[in-house]
Amino acid sequence: MATATRTRPRVAPAPTPPRRGFARRAGAAVLGVALCACAVYAQALAMPYEQLGSNLTSHATLGETTATGRFSVRATSVVAAKAVDTRDYSGKVSKVQTSHVFLIVAVTATAPKEPLRFDASTTVLVTADGKRYRATDKVDRTLTLFEKWVQPGFWSTGNLIFEVPVGAVPGASVIVASPSGGFLVDSFAPEVEIDLRLTGSVVSGAEEYHPLVAA
Repeated sequence: MATATRTRPRVAPAPTPPRRGFARRAGAAVLGVALCACAVYAQALAMPYEQLGSNLTSHATLGETTATGRFSVRATSVVAAKAVDTRDYSGKVSKVQTSHVFLIVAVTATAPKEPLRFDASTTVLVTADGKRYRATDKVDRTLTLFEKWVQPGFWSTGNLIFEVPVGAVPGASVIVASPSGGFLVDSFAPEVEIDLRLTGSVVSGAEEYHPLVAA
């Protein structure tokens, strides 16, 4: 006589619960970005329209030292040239030319409290008619002021190098600004606009080649 065998049904394993730690971290990150966006929006609403994106601007002339709450700066000299040095990723130095003109502005700066490094995005050349030119990307930043840390108690010296049309030189000034602060718009970030006292004679006397690296 055959005996029936009762087989127990297989029970599927319970699904692994989601990792709450990852979800919690992701949610916190999204919330943080949202709060930053809200802060920027609220700050913009609280400011008059004419102040949006504006900094606290001090004015100086070539050779004059100007102090702000975050840095002191002085443009010591400016020369024009048709070719300057650059440096590649291996450290090799070579000449780079322009069909316009390079303006090489020698700048020295110090900081009263916190060290800082100037940013190419907030340091510009402004022409007499209001056009703005950022520092040239033809020259490696290791040969410019942007590579140097400005430390309290010490003066750091470096070059700001702009490539501009010849006609843009007379009356141009340079704006040196406090580095940008990320998400939040710092409407009280100081900047110094320095009148370089440039005339057409600077262009007519442009050097064929101005070295940036000592021989």
